[in-house]
Amino acid sequence: MKFNSAQKKALIKFDNPEFIENIKEEDSTMVKHLDILKQINECGYLTTNSQAGRKIPTIYERAYILGFMLKKDAIQFIKNMNIETDKNALYVSISIDADPKLDIPLTLENQKVITHMSTSVPRRIWENERKQLDLDDDIIYIFCWDPKWNRNASSKMGLFTDVLKILKLI
Repeated sequence: MKFNSAQKKALIKFDNPEFIENIKEEDSTMVKHLDILKQINECGYLTTNSQAGRKIPTIYERAYILGFMLKKDAIQFIKNMNIETDKNALYVSISIDADPKLDIPLTLENQKVITHMSTSVPRRIWENERKQLDLDDDIIYIFCWDPKWNRNASSKMGLFTDVLKILKLI
């Protein structure tokens, strides 16, 4: 499927009550971020996973967003995110074997890493994510995260806000 078709398909899910219910069950705090995530998808970053940097006692959480982008747009996006904001953006490469000891910590509970992200993924994971969106264009996997713990991703200085701002410049 071409990127534009996959994008239209991805946008439909944001209006699907079942999708919203699944989000509520997984992390009810993410529901308030769905509008900005939909806008991010509309601007060409097809998200597959995200976390909003919520603040909970004993839990430290970094906001992050993961998904696909056309390679031609991703080049400018990664450059601008890393120059124009205090956030991080990178291309997630495909590897034979990713070592979790090298991952970026995203959630800590009582100083123990609960969630993390690698800067590379095994081909089978990349293919599975790509298959879910049914993409066949020249795309790459992009990972963005906020280095600051517990910053609300939709706030004025938040990750989702900055991602959307940079996407609108491309």
